[in-house]
Amino acid sequence: MELTELLSKRLRPPRELLSHRSSAAVMLILQPSNGDLRILFVRRREDPKDPWSGQVALPGGRRIPSDRSIIETAVRETFEEVGILLEPEQTVLGALPDVRPLRYPDMLITPFVALMKEDRPIRLSPELSGYFWAPIRSLKEDEVKVSLQNGETKVVRAYVYRNHVIWGLTARVVGSLLKILKEETT
Repeated sequence: MELTELLSKRLRPPRELLSHRSSAAVMLILQPSNGDLRILFVRRREDPKDPWSGQVALPGGRRIPSDRSIIETAVRETFEEVGILLEPEQTVLGALPDVRPLRYPDMLITPFVALMKEDRPIRLSPELSGYFWAPIRSLKEDEVKVSLQNGETKVVRAYVYRNHVIWGLTARVVGSLLKILKEETT
């Protein structure tokens, strides 16, 4: 079964989310690469006012009043953060289950999955300090010690790729996608 068909069967269709009440959205961008899929990750700039300062994340952000739907939020935020304009009808395959940040349980985030078949230039917004592509097969789950914003350290379950630690909400979103892919290949 082709990937787009497989994911389309397991994800919530974008059209069902037109009136969804999420307060934010992220975009998990997949791209075929060397017989695998890779995921686009961004690193947030260090900022004491940002609760996710310096962390690895997915492009995305808060819904604003002019967004007509949560899909529009995801597409707008992706363009603002990395300069990639996605066409929802052609590239957005659907949405994974909504997630809530542990520190902000009133915030509801919808993670969308998009397939981008061709390379596009990345143009980072000032709120980001970098980006990287990680092949799905190279993501290794492990227990890792992370530094929190208040200076404390904590051991968490995370995905590790080279020197990048993907933890927290981003790891939960990635884990949700990996679970779907694993179920379909076993």
